[in-house]
Amino acid sequence: MLLMIYLFIFGTWLVVEPFTVNACSCAGPPSIGDQLNRKTAIFKGKVLSLTKPVNGMIWSSADPVKAQFEVKTVWKGELSSQTTVYTALSSASCGYEGFEVNEEYIVFAYGEPDRLETGLCEGTKTIASAQGELKALGTGYEPSKITNPHEDNRSVIVLVLAISLTLFILLVISLRRRQR
Repeated sequence: MLLMIYLFIFGTWLVVEPFTVNACSCAGPPSIGDQLNRKTAIFKGKVLSLTKPVNGMIWSSADPVKAQFEVKTVWKGELSSQTTVYTALSSASCGYEGFEVNEEYIVFAYGEPDRLETGLCEGTKTIASAQGELKALGTGYEPSKITNPHEDNRSVIVLVLAISLTLFILLVISLRRRQR
């Protein structure tokens, strides 16, 4: 009986053909109308810097790569003149591996405005290979002149904290003088 079970298992294993499995598989390219409806940001920009994760003993193909862009033209989203886009390290995890410093791209990004992401299946590509998309998108608009809108928020927070601390110190001094 045990022999029959082994023969059945190994016989089935030899007969069944394994399926080809792709780690990342993209559907057909979406239309520009779909891209405009679904994406958080669409822009043309030049890569200023790439920051890849440090490969230690443990790493993943999904580890994030940070691409800093100088934004030239915007078709969707409220972008400053510089923005950051993240992608997975490897195309095996649907990451866009084609970014190179000083090269221009059309970027289709999703996610929160302060954490934009793109990938292999999003439509991001070099400007040289995006002539059809550029023509379909038409004229865009310029990004805002602020280099990093979050830095402006930090300045306001620091200013408010400095004023609060000064007022607190003055209050403590005033209370001590009254006690004398």
